[in-house]
Amino acid sequence: MHLLTKLFVVLVSLLAVMITPLVAVNAVNEQSFKDKWLAAEQKRNAAIEQLDGEQQARMAEAAAAAVQTKELELRIAQAQKDYDTSVAEARRLQGELADARSGQEDIRARIAMMAQTQEAQQQLGETLVAELRNLRTRAVDAERQAVDLEQELGVVRSQLEVAQAARRALQEEVQQLNEERDQAMDTIARYVAYIGELPSARAGAAAGYRPADRNLSASVVSVRRSEDSTLAEINAGSRDGVQEGWVLTIADGSRFVGNLRIIEVDVNRATGVIELEDADSRGTVRAGQRAIARKGQ
Repeated sequence: MHLLTKLFVVLVSLLAVMITPLVAVNAVNEQSFKDKWLAAEQKRNAAIEQLDGEQQARMAEAAAAAVQTKELELRIAQAQKDYDTSVAEARRLQGELADARSGQEDIRARIAMMAQTQEAQQQLGETLVAELRNLRTRAVDAERQAVDLEQELGVVRSQLEVAQAARRALQEEVQQLNEERDQAMDTIARYVAYIGELPSARAGAAAGYRPADRNLSASVVSVRRSEDSTLAEINAGSRDGVQEGWVLTIADGSRFVGNLRIIEVDVNRATGVIELEDADSRGTVRAGQRAIARKGQ
């Protein structure tokens, strides 16, 4: 036999041996496969029925969705219409807003002008109030000054009346002193004619007697006494025209007390030697008495 034939026979034998179990297994499993196929067919039918139900439900949902879509389209159309209306209204409102803003700017300008005017009026009012207060203060001060001046005028008038009365009294005293001085000079002249010049008169001439070049009335402010002489100080000096060598008459009221021969002169004070003092008959020279100078004497 040929080798290939032998190989072929071997292969066929092997195939027969291998196919036989397969045929037996296929015969055994055919019923199982058939049962599985029936079960799968039932599942497919159930799935188809379920799919149909789902398709019907989907179609119902699609119909409902179409209705809802229609309603939404209507709503959208209405919303678009409302939107257009709103846009038109918004544009109208924007126009009105622009007009309102323009009017507001005008109002603001007027308000600013009114504020400036009010501020100017307020400043003017404050200025007027300040001026009025100043005028009132000045008026009150003027009235107060007028009252003070009236009081001062009354005081001055009273002082003037007192001064006039004192002047009249002083004039009377001076006249009386002049009369007494003339009498004293006559008496002295008689004494000089009878016994010669007095030592004090010669001392006065030797000391440099100087007649007064003006009328003057002063007061004795102090008296200093010693064993050798008596000095008196008056409240008049060089600024009043007093000069060394003047001889002033000292009087106590209308009574002649003595003479004061000036020996030292200051600006507002003058000191002199008291002469012709007679403590027994006329009294002594004291502070407060008058010292009178007559022009040319």
